[in-house]
Amino acid sequence: MTGKNKWIIALVMLGIFGVIVVEGVVNPRIEAKQSQYEAEQQDPLVHDFATLAKYRSAYMGDFSNLSHLNQALPLNGQLNGYQLVPETFTAQINYRMNTSEMKSEELERILVYNAAANFVWIDNLEHVLYSFEDVQYTLSREAAQQWAGTELKTLQEPEEWDTLVRKKLVEPAQVNEAFSQIVDNSAGSKIRKR
Repeated sequence: MTGKNKWIIALVMLGIFGVIVVEGVVNPRIEAKQSQYEAEQQDPLVHDFATLAKYRSAYMGDFSNLSHLNQALPLNGQLNGYQLVPETFTAQINYRMNTSEMKSEELERILVYNAAANFVWIDNLEHVLYSFEDVQYTLSREAAQQWAGTELKTLQEPEEWDTLVRKKLVEPAQVNEAFSQIVDNSAGSKIRKR
């Protein structure tokens, strides 16, 4: 066997070994990290808020932006469409699930988190109507701002968001208080569907 053939065999073996390492070790680790990250994005307490900055918009009428923002928020796997009501600056976000499919504390935490995120990143959005198969909730910008205790635009910085939103959604009593404060009672916020 010539020296040239030995080099070819060595390179082929090295290539096969490289493919085995990449496919058997590296790719599964990357996929596991990606799966873990995606699972974490469903929990408001660890959701990556900073990634939402690209969805900042002055106008709720930017339907594509509103859609992409909500697809990046917790509960995105249950989304079932949107409807905009420009007369009242309301975005209706539909979900294909009953509220009984989740613990109420978990659902309320997600709705407060998602509504606050929508208000922070979309300047003229005044109400978010979450429509589930069995009930609807309306959350208002004004109430969210009162609950946060600051102008919502200031929450675009992740540190401010963590301090004034995320840390106020840890304990069950905090979640209940936040939800009851932000739900817009004047709009008949909790409406049972038939």
